[in-house]
Amino acid sequence: MIKNPTIRDIARAASVSVGTVSRVLNGHKSVSPENRRRVEAVIRKFGYRPHPIAQSMRTNTTKMIGGLVRNLTFPMMAGFINSAEPILDKAGYVLVFANGNDSVEHELMIIEMFLRRRMDGLLMTLCDEGAPQLRKALKAVNVPMILLDRELDLDADTVWIDHRGGATLATDYLLELGHRRIALLAGNLAVRPARETEAGFRRAYAACGLIPEERLIVHSDFMATLAYRNTADLLTMEEPPTAIIIGGSLMLPSVLRAINEARLRIPEDISIINGCDSDLAEFATPSITVIRKDFAGMGTVAAQLLLERLGETQAKKRKPHRIILPTELILRQSCAAPAVAGKIAATRRTSARRR
Repeated sequence: MIKNPTIRDIARAASVSVGTVSRVLNGHKSVSPENRRRVEAVIRKFGYRPHPIAQSMRTNTTKMIGGLVRNLTFPMMAGFINSAEPILDKAGYVLVFANGNDSVEHELMIIEMFLRRRMDGLLMTLCDEGAPQLRKALKAVNVPMILLDRELDLDADTVWIDHRGGATLATDYLLELGHRRIALLAGNLAVRPARETEAGFRRAYAACGLIPEERLIVHSDFMATLAYRNTADLLTMEEPPTAIIIGGSLMLPSVLRAINEARLRIPEDISIINGCDSDLAEFATPSITVIRKDFAGMGTVAAQLLLERLGETQAKKRKPHRIILPTELILRQSCAAPAVAGKIAATRRTSARRR
């Protein structure tokens, strides 16, 4: 057995040229079936692995895809990764994810690292669509790029979730139940999901000829600590909300904690709709009505679009695609008609005296 075999050793053992071995390694169809079988048998026998740097120099490709996500702790990222990775893997690409940590500076560093390492394509989301440094960095990207749930004026395919439609469905449902003081934990307006969620919320009110209470629309990051404080503040208002729509995926535990500490019952005293589905939402008592969003579908579509782009020639380059994935409202046990006027406020005052 040859230790650390080279491509020349493979060619010699298979009785073919070095060029034939190279074509087999790079998947060219011009190799005869017999020669291909012979080369592949020797490769398996010797345990040969082509040197990645040398191979990338020959093919001008690294077979690596860079993925930048705002925060890998978001539960929906598991569905996205589990859907995108097998598609790219089957096509011979390795998906490398990096965590942006909700920092513009960190995201800039990751983008630069991806480009230095010659990633063949990028799957991108950002913490702040309006940051001029990020926009400038992305405009300089010269490989295929898919934007994930972000709205930027770039020559790139985009895959969006229909956050506006989902928020409209949720708000419509609560209004039909009789709620008028509905709070919205909307998230940071620096990103598309928060803007679209608020737009859907306002659209539902307008369709009923109503105007939402501005103090009940809360803009902040989708972080657990902020969700707890914002919910506690809402529940201590003189006229607290009778329902809450939760915009972010990490907010639900903190919102439930604040409601529990206020000694309120769901849905008797306050109704809850979460902005995405999760195990907690499904198995909580009572189970939580949710806006279901297809992040797994986003992973599938994004990977397929990227592979299409990677297979293009400059002469046949198509125009950017924008794909919007639908949302649906999953009804569970956390919503009911609002309590009689003043009941929540009275409950809050009683619980305050107990503490």
